[in-house]
Amino acid sequence: MTEDFGLEREHREFRDHFRRFVADKVAPIAERGEREQRFPREVYAVLRDAGFLAVNFPVEVGGGGGDLLMGCIFYEELTRASAGVSAGVFAHQHLAAGPVFHLGTEEQQREFLLPALRGERIGAFGLTEPDAGSDIRGIKTTARRHGGDFVLNGSKLYITNGSIAEFMLVAARTGEARSEGALSMFIVETREPGVTARDLVKVGNHSSSTAFVSLEDVRVPAERVLGEVGRGLAQLKATLTEGRILVANRGLGLAQEAHELILRYANERTAFGRTIGSFQGVAFKIAEMAARIDAVRCMIYRAARLRMAGYDCIREASMAKYLASEAAVRVTAEALLLHGGAGYMEEMKVARLYRDAPEAWIGEGTNEIQLSVIARSLGLL
Repeated sequence: MTEDFGLEREHREFRDHFRRFVADKVAPIAERGEREQRFPREVYAVLRDAGFLAVNFPVEVGGGGGDLLMGCIFYEELTRASAGVSAGVFAHQHLAAGPVFHLGTEEQQREFLLPALRGERIGAFGLTEPDAGSDIRGIKTTARRHGGDFVLNGSKLYITNGSIAEFMLVAARTGEARSEGALSMFIVETREPGVTARDLVKVGNHSSSTAFVSLEDVRVPAERVLGEVGRGLAQLKATLTEGRILVANRGLGLAQEAHELILRYANERTAFGRTIGSFQGVAFKIAEMAARIDAVRCMIYRAARLRMAGYDCIREASMAKYLASEAAVRVTAEALLLHGGAGYMEEMKVARLYRDAPEAWIGEGTNEIQLSVIARSLGLL
């Protein structure tokens, strides 16, 4: 199978086992979350009890001990069940718990990381603002020293898990202008006075929480600075390469699921006395989808292998994310159209995939940002 390319036996066994588990245990929970337009928090306990939560974190901190490729498989399979649930788990594991694992003190890891990897404390990542997203240096949220504490003021927008998280990593300005050392990262407990969150209504990804978060005179002890004061920008950049490799699998999962749905439908649906898949106009479109998906998977696995080998693969990570998001949008749209009128009905899963797909263009850096990264690596711009 092409999807086995680049995988060892342990990866294939994990994929097959996790695929069955997602279909049996996660998908029904995700369906309820979609209908109720809420993140189904119980999914953390289900994943944890089966040994799948924190699958690519070290065993020493309560993880599964898997590598980056294991994480790629995890997010592809989880997204096939629900892009919304996958978004919530990604924000919790990679964006919130990941930096605490890499940068946190022993006390911070004991208080936040270990409970997070057990699914007991949900995390969020507060970076994007009303006037700053891809432009990280444009962040306006401030953190002013006040005695032994910092006082945070500002707002964050489009924050996954924003209304359900117990803690949030917040990027705030501790320096002036747009200098390299102007930003710092803070661990903020969302129960603290001055933290408020309001859920936002989205086009898709209905089973994830996306919120506007306000920070008004929020006091944060100095021991809750993550890493070093003034090193926030460097810390943020350090999470991007691996994050883009992992998040690319969310686009891949959407495309793969849509392809399998239309392939099955094309072999069952009849018109003019024959299956629609026997018509060249339909067959060629489905064949093109297969080629596109396999190419994306190879690109993702290449980037993951390079990263695991210790190479700087910023360009390859951006290529993987760019190609995966393009495939997600294109394949889900084609799959919906080939379903005809049935595809436009909400009861059909392909309709949900179609609504969920455009987010792949945006998360972890827009496609324009990815192209800028790739262009600069080629000596352009």
